[in-house]
Amino acid sequence: QSFVMVDKVRVEGTVLPGYESVRSLFEEKFRLGCEENSQLCAYVDGVKVVDLWGKIDQTSSFDADSLVTVFSSTKSVTAILMAMAKDRGWLDYSDKIIKHWPEFGQKGKDKITISDLMRHEAGMANLETPLEISDTLAENIKKNVTGDKLAQMSPSWPQSGRRAYHAFSRGWIANEIFRRADPQGRTLGQFLNSEISTKLKADVFIGCSKDNFFPCREISLSYALKESIKKSLGQRSGVDLTFGELASVMISSIGMMRALKPNFRESSSLLDLCSANVRLTECPSVNGNCSARGLATLASAMANRGEHGGVRIISESGWEAMHADPVRGNLFLDVDFPFTQGGVAKFGKEDSRDGYYGWFGYGGSAFQWHPELKIGFAYTCTLLFPMSLTCKKSTEFQEEISRCARRLKH
Repeated sequence: QSFVMVDKVRVEGTVLPGYESVRSLFEEKFRLGCEENSQLCAYVDGVKVVDLWGKIDQTSSFDADSLVTVFSSTKSVTAILMAMAKDRGWLDYSDKIIKHWPEFGQKGKDKITISDLMRHEAGMANLETPLEISDTLAENIKKNVTGDKLAQMSPSWPQSGRRAYHAFSRGWIANEIFRRADPQGRTLGQFLNSEISTKLKADVFIGCSKDNFFPCREISLSYALKESIKKSLGQRSGVDLTFGELASVMISSIGMMRALKPNFRESSSLLDLCSANVRLTECPSVNGNCSARGLATLASAMANRGEHGGVRIISESGWEAMHADPVRGNLFLDVDFPFTQGGVAKFGKEDSRDGYYGWFGYGGSAFQWHPELKIGFAYTCTLLFPMSLTCKKSTEFQEEISRCARRLKH
């Protein structure tokens, strides 16, 4: 382990030879002011090649194993858990949800399939009635408190197409399917803990009260505006949007946010997912508590078709099924990605993350894998840039790691 001070910022960790440029980029992000507490970890061919973390506050206990809320990066964790259930013969993506959960078929939901849900096409993006936070505690999920409320709601699809971002609801519905399909009746969070976190020794949790946790906050609007002007002038910037792009996103987001209904009755901010009471719940789309080391370990397993460090979590055929049949569709505000039947995005040549699968999280986190280059990638941060709808805070790291991997392979 080594560390370096970057303008009074402590950056620690190691990179293998050939990946020094990744460390330089990580340090630069702190100098630009767009990092506070951050972790970056990547495996290539099952070997950890990048393991970095940094912090602004030198008295802070933030380290490589600190847990951070990773918001929608959790969705890809849930997709893996559902793929493991399919691999074990508990369910199939083509199953109608009512095969496992008959009550869900109320009010016109009887034809919705699991693949519809995983592609955000289940018509449940905007819940009719918000849930109580306590509804989503594991013990109450198993009492069917959440399931009963979801089953009674009516579906609603967009005027054009069937896809709409199921920001919270995809995970809650998946949990109801999963616990009914699992012979042991476990929730997604319970299964994750026993079958992945423990076996892979990976700090990846859904429903968590562990210490060494650091909450998130959003960057200030003044910083975002200042940095977007720098971006417009072609200077190195702490944000990935020009001033014009930032203004456009902010204007477009106003209408979208007005149209959204709250998912929790007692909560109006996504930052509430970092609160102690919500951390305890299972929101398998949004409240993963993870370290980059933990997520990168899991991503390495996916990059290597289901196996990492001699531990296989899913068969190759199960891996193939999860990654099959990517279908393009508009999630929101012209954010358009192909989603596989297993519920992960496939990034193509039009995106700087070409070759990666997975997803990202509100404000910046990323949990993705590159099967061709066998890269397992994870990035976590406590300082969020919410204006970037496609969460490009991590993409420069991904691009640089991919460049290094390609160069070393040749």
